[in-house]
Amino acid sequence: MTTAVAINEVLKEECIILDVDCQTKEQIISQLTDLLCQTGAVTDKAAFLEDVYLREELGSTGFENHIAIPHGKSAAVAKTRIAVGRLRRDIPWETIDGTKVRLVILFAVKESDKDVGHIKMLAKISIALGDEDVVEQLLNVPHREEMFHLLLSRSGA
Repeated sequence: MTTAVAINEVLKEECIILDVDCQTKEQIISQLTDLLCQTGAVTDKAAFLEDVYLREELGSTGFENHIAIPHGKSAAVAKTRIAVGRLRRDIPWETIDGTKVRLVILFAVKESDKDVGHIKMLAKISIALGDEDVVEQLLNVPHREEMFHLLLSRSGA
């Protein structure tokens, strides 16, 4: 039996960074992975990054409205967690609508957690990010506390 996973179980305020100065998706993914390592969610940065890039090779994780949701299911993940980074400037990324990316939501999924519950959580976040008003708010909130609460409230926490 699969249990539902609430976003407040995997998103922590300290895993959100705003106005990051990166020029590439590799740079932002690395910075978000550092946050996941600092909070103990990821135990081996290199192994986790390898799994994220293996997933990227299967198909782009860039969506619409300046958003990308890269993710990795990995033995290097001790605790399933999400890290969020909003960039100071748009960066190149392969996206559905051809736009550059400014908001990156990195999923680190523990091998034992790669079940339907986490897929449903990803779907909830994706649905929330399909709302242009929500995206506009996420791209412009001045403080990470506001982004944290906005993500929780819009993703059914």
